[in-house]
Amino acid sequence: MSARAIRPREWAGLAVLLAAAFVLGAWLRGGQDIGRDVSEIMDVAALQDAPGFPASGPADAPVTILVFSDYDCPICRSAEPRLEAAARQAGGVRIVQRDWPVLGPRSLQAARVALAADRQGLYAQVHAELMRGGSLSEDRLRSVVEEAGGDWSRIEADLSSHGEEIDALLARTRQDAFQLGFPGTPGYLIGPIRIAGGASERQFRKAIERAKSAS
Repeated sequence: MSARAIRPREWAGLAVLLAAAFVLGAWLRGGQDIGRDVSEIMDVAALQDAPGFPASGPADAPVTILVFSDYDCPICRSAEPRLEAAARQAGGVRIVQRDWPVLGPRSLQAARVALAADRQGLYAQVHAELMRGGSLSEDRLRSVVEEAGGDWSRIEADLSSHGEEIDALLARTRQDAFQLGFPGTPGYLIGPIRIAGGASERQFRKAIERAKSAS
């Protein structure tokens, strides 16, 4: 007995069911706890307290989040607003930006400019604009700095006179990222909870809650 051919209308119904299953699966994965507590295998406090990195939030916050990101990384850019929303909702969070340019020379140049802008108190503005995407050309970087109210000639001067200090921060971040076993960007250390790759807002929120419980 030969099998009956599937009719076009049935194919359409099957496609709808598969699409619904995909959406449901993604939603379920987005609610799962992710991350691993690494406090027993490494000195989390030493990673969190490394000096010189741009940070926002109270210094005595119960939870410190290290964000390892690259300005040319689309997953970093899409995950950032979810992390920020989770941190705002949770409260009591300090976020430390650990620029980790792994995607080539333009990523490296952007990270160095952002860290140089920190010397003008403009890291947050420059970081936020670069995380919106777009070119990482020198012309764009200059435009971002100047639109934030910065002095590009001072950026160039600071990259020259303080370049070794900036590169030392990048080297420390690279070392810490390797110690945490991140395969690339983004990576997060939320309290003692290590997360490799992006996450949903709900997953970030749960990780912050776990970190608070562990503190």
